[in-house]
Amino acid sequence: MIDWLYSLPETLILVACALIMAGAILAMPSLVHRLPGLQTSNENNDFVLRMQATLFTMTSLVLAFTLVEAEANFRKADALVSNEASQINRLDRLLNRYGDEQVTELRLNLLEYTKAIVDDEWPAMLRGERSDKVRLAFAPLSRGIFEIEPKPGREATIYAEILRSFDSIAESRDARLNAVSLSLPQPYWQVVLFAVLMLLFITSTMQRSAFRAYVLAAQMAVMGAFIGFVFIMDQPFKGQTAVDAKPLRQAIVLMENRDR
Repeated sequence: MIDWLYSLPETLILVACALIMAGAILAMPSLVHRLPGLQTSNENNDFVLRMQATLFTMTSLVLAFTLVEAEANFRKADALVSNEASQINRLDRLLNRYGDEQVTELRLNLLEYTKAIVDDEWPAMLRGERSDKVRLAFAPLSRGIFEIEPKPGREATIYAEILRSFDSIAESRDARLNAVSLSLPQPYWQVVLFAVLMLLFITSTMQRSAFRAYVLAAQMAVMGAFIGFVFIMDQPFKGQTAVDAKPLRQAIVLMENRDR
């Protein structure tokens, strides 16, 4: 529902989150102080200051833990794409090393398959779809590899490595497609939202002054920026810093230049 936010510049997302949090802490006290039993006093203010410090620390820890989880998901997705590109390049190298003209067409099929991933499947998988073009390019490659009849000795050894690499490529593609939906579980965001709302509420019960308002607005702006950063990192394949197909494009260049 909010995936369209990833089409915005990431700097804009960070600034917007910071401004929303700063604006909230400036606007909420005028509403909270109207509630029965929430009139401020020196005695209550000391208690609120201690509670606010504790709650801010706890909320910051939750955000830090959430950011670690988001970054781990990002690194996992990036590693999957890099591993897939490495397996494709390795298979092309093995086919080239096989030294038989019957595998020359298979290298072309592998190159076509890789280009189909970059040009057709990558945009499709971001929409939650699979590419028929990639499936069609994979079929002749699979059929051709299993039709190879290696001779005992060197060819048989290389063919065993070819089969292992081919299986790894198929598994890597499935892992990449499954990782498109990789994100923080919804309870993470529910806990963060609840903690932030409680922090804003507790902070809003303080006695107001211009100096305190500016300092609290700056504090909440920092927290808002961190929330925006976690949001940016939450979807590894979306946004400006998303995992992209660069390793696969590099593999294509290596494959095209291998015989030159």
